[in-house]
Amino acid sequence: MAEHPLADLRKKLKEANLLDKPTMKSWIKAILLLVVVCSLYSAHIYLPLKFGLMLIPITALFSTTLAMTGHEGVHSSACQSKVGNTSLAAIIFPLFAGFSMEYWREKHNVKHHAHPNVVNVDPDIHSWPFTFSQEEYKTSGTVRKFFQRHLQGWTFWPISLLVGHLMRFDGLKYIATKPFKSKKKRITKIWLLDTSLILVHFSLWLVLPILLGISWQVTFGFYALLWGLVGTFLTAIFIVGHAGRPIITEYDQNWRLQIETARRIKLGPIGSFFFVGLDYQIEHHLLPAMSHFNLPKAAPLVKEYAEERGWKYEELGLFRALWQSTIALHRAWKTPSLVLDEKGELNDPLEA
Repeated sequence: MAEHPLADLRKKLKEANLLDKPTMKSWIKAILLLVVVCSLYSAHIYLPLKFGLMLIPITALFSTTLAMTGHEGVHSSACQSKVGNTSLAAIIFPLFAGFSMEYWREKHNVKHHAHPNVVNVDPDIHSWPFTFSQEEYKTSGTVRKFFQRHLQGWTFWPISLLVGHLMRFDGLKYIATKPFKSKKKRITKIWLLDTSLILVHFSLWLVLPILLGISWQVTFGFYALLWGLVGTFLTAIFIVGHAGRPIITEYDQNWRLQIETARRIKLGPIGSFFFVGLDYQIEHHLLPAMSHFNLPKAAPLVKEYAEERGWKYEELGLFRALWQSTIALHRAWKTPSLVLDEKGELNDPLEA
């Protein structure tokens, strides 16, 4: 461990007690958010339609934040125990949001975190019909090239309204096909938990309201609109962390990859509350099992670690990051991927 690239950094973090996971604080935040969203949902039942529509962005924002606490559970960064993390993730992801824990763990933890912004490996930079690099643009068909060159940047945010529903659909497809693809144990306890809680999710969200007398049009309309807005909020949270940072074809140091393909979003305490740690995207990628409550204190140490090695530690305000991310999507078709190694400096694609 003494020879590990993060050994000195982890030693400093441990001395500052930043590797400990505040289990109680994680549960209190999740429960408080759950109380808030349940109160907001109840308000929608009694409010006239026009006031309900005015309230729904706020409902979606708090629903997004609650869903993000499930992200912590899947990363095992919320609680000290495995049971605690699994329980939190199960309550929030499949039960509350209808998202598959297993699908998210494989897509996000295993593939994205290990290879952020790496061509042909990171699923987050391969999302049909979009492109995130010149190389992918060159392999696209004529119609898709036209879309990527002229329409991609303009349509990205409207299409983000589908993200929440597509995540749910991809998760359903994953758990439906996994027993037939697994070479070992086909039916696991996590698979059973995931599947059963997603079924309960749809029963609570879509079946129960209709049985209680709410029309199916209102029930399905509210579900579609709410989770559409949640998808856009989730997109905004995740996209600012990586879009506009270098797209990589080859790299030699994983720790540098984690730092130089991400950015830190500068927010006040209120904004940071809603991001659940992803405003500290660099620290989260370098230390994915660290609680989001400890990331602000770890940030100066991580920044020092990066700058000592001459690596770029990018910090931006939220609105500037959203703007740069959108501009990067406009230019992605002509943005070349880069090689990340010690032979040369890694240029910022937006400055090139």
